[in-house]
Amino acid sequence: MKKSSPALIIGFIASVIGITSAQFTAQAQLTVQRPGNVVGSGSNAWSYLVMEGESYVADQDANPASGFGKVYNDAALTDFYGNPILPETSTASMQGALGTLGPLFGRFADKATYQVVFSTPGDYYMYMRFSMFENGSNPAGYTSEDSFYFPPDFNKDPQFDWPIPGTATVDTGGYTEGCCGSKGFLFILDYQGDGSRTDHSSSANTNYWEGSFHWNQLFVSQFLSGIHTNEDGSTRAGSAFHYVVTPAMVGVPQDFTIAYREQGVTVDLFLFSTYTNLLNDYTQEQLDQLLVSKVAVQDSGNVVSTSSNSWSYLVMEGENFVAKSNRNLTTGFTAVSPGSTNINAYGNPLLATNTTASGKGALGTIGPLFGRFTDKINYQVQFSTPGDYYMYMRFTMFENGSNPAGYTSEDSFYFPPNFNKDPQLDWPIPGSGTVDTGGYTEGCCGSKGFLFILDYQGDGSRTDHSSGANTNYWEGNFHWNQLFVSQFLSGIHTNEDGSTRAGSAFHYVVTPAMVGVPQNFTLAYREQGVTPDLFLFSTYTNLLNDYTQEQLDQLILQPKLAINQAGTNAVVSWSMSASGYRLESSASLTSPSWTTVMDSAAIVGNTYNVTVTPAGTRYYRLRQR
Repeated sequence: MKKSSPALIIGFIASVIGITSAQFTAQAQLTVQRPGNVVGSGSNAWSYLVMEGESYVADQDANPASGFGKVYNDAALTDFYGNPILPETSTASMQGALGTLGPLFGRFADKATYQVVFSTPGDYYMYMRFSMFENGSNPAGYTSEDSFYFPPDFNKDPQFDWPIPGTATVDTGGYTEGCCGSKGFLFILDYQGDGSRTDHSSSANTNYWEGSFHWNQLFVSQFLSGIHTNEDGSTRAGSAFHYVVTPAMVGVPQDFTIAYREQGVTVDLFLFSTYTNLLNDYTQEQLDQLLVSKVAVQDSGNVVSTSSNSWSYLVMEGENFVAKSNRNLTTGFTAVSPGSTNINAYGNPLLATNTTASGKGALGTIGPLFGRFTDKINYQVQFSTPGDYYMYMRFTMFENGSNPAGYTSEDSFYFPPNFNKDPQLDWPIPGSGTVDTGGYTEGCCGSKGFLFILDYQGDGSRTDHSSGANTNYWEGNFHWNQLFVSQFLSGIHTNEDGSTRAGSAFHYVVTPAMVGVPQNFTLAYREQGVTPDLFLFSTYTNLLNDYTQEQLDQLILQPKLAINQAGTNAVVSWSMSASGYRLESSASLTSPSWTTVMDSAAIVGNTYNVTVTPAGTRYYRLRQR
């Protein structure tokens, strides 16, 4: 308990209320909203679903080179000026986007259908993160590249399902466009501008666009002012696109179909958000930090102190990777959530609705059964404290059907030799598609495998959970273990000094020069079945010996609150990584009565800050939604 003056809050606590096929089955590129997809606290808390532009499941013309197409950071496509649409250094989320590849103009020339699953009902307003590319038809500006069609609702066609349907020659449905100043998406809404906008539609803005991405809210075209577009006959022209998710729709895949109009706009992300005026209250940089970069930042307070030892740590959510090498989103690694259609070999969902996964998401390995380096994913981490960090993992195992006698056919993947290294190519002896040489970790066998859980105060003893009799232990239940380089690499020199690293603990050195600098951390695929919830970098060398599974859950899963005096007020803060929580307060811890704090949370750096005016003693906690 932290005390301050009697006029201020004198205490706080933090708590969290917990929360038959040969292979897994998955619905193609389903975009699932995690229950933890909530930003802020109090009256300004908002839910969201992020949909990658390139994650559509069907396109009408079935031609990847015309209409809508998936574009990636391989510089394969160029714009009117000869520049790559997505260079290798692109800031596009997941290194891909939705391209509009031609014709220059063509009403309904193509349609792209996405599938989305919501976990939270509500009114969702539409935003997008996008760039513009000159198509050459009118280089005086970007108003000849700036429109496409949205549907009137989920499971509707943007051409035929408006009350007055569109045709190949008439715009009637709900198209959105960049022109003009009052509603167009080329006129970017100003932060705290109360509706004011900055014009970026002219040709002078090539440096602003042409591969650089920006956020804006989307509205129905103003040019539809004479057309009734709502089912009740009222005009929808100039109004914000929004879509109602009813309780009956929660957990049920919904189609969302857009249609083509002009070549040039390139969409990185679509954002469904219950916040009605997001661009007014969040900067472009804050939205990128929240929804794109996903940097796992170590807070300076991420230290556990005891009478005999103190250790620092950084927590990395398994599902928060920022890039994926395999462009097939149903192969290799994927983010799994409750409500997705990922099913294990026993016909059960990978994450049930009552899952204890942190943030209600995890990293899935969804196929093939076995495939060296068939996918790689990249995380970004940022440390505040230098040191030697050892690797731990909170994970579950799922039977993949290849050998139900146990989990030793599901139990391996690859770690890198260091930050900013490739786990396949950057070991002294590189790996290949047919050879394991780098540092893979695996569940088998007893002396080092992660299926053999280290015993609390066992001084290195382990309990075997690798057999098929342990379905109740695994199959959606999460456990901690330390990770080691595979023992099967004993004949291979994997350290830079030529010494063998086989069987040694994975650890990574953070130098003082690395503090505050985002580092890439890349994993590679090997087998289907292991599902990590969290990766934990810790300076403690034998964490499992001195902490129980329950203690680690309590220490690591529960977000920490901090409180500081600010004049006559107090500021309660917690990490932005703790999404999906609400701040509650009580006047007493004896028969407490917890109520939601309705003051809105502001983003300051990497934390949520709530400023409160004290009224006697108050205690605070975070509660998962």
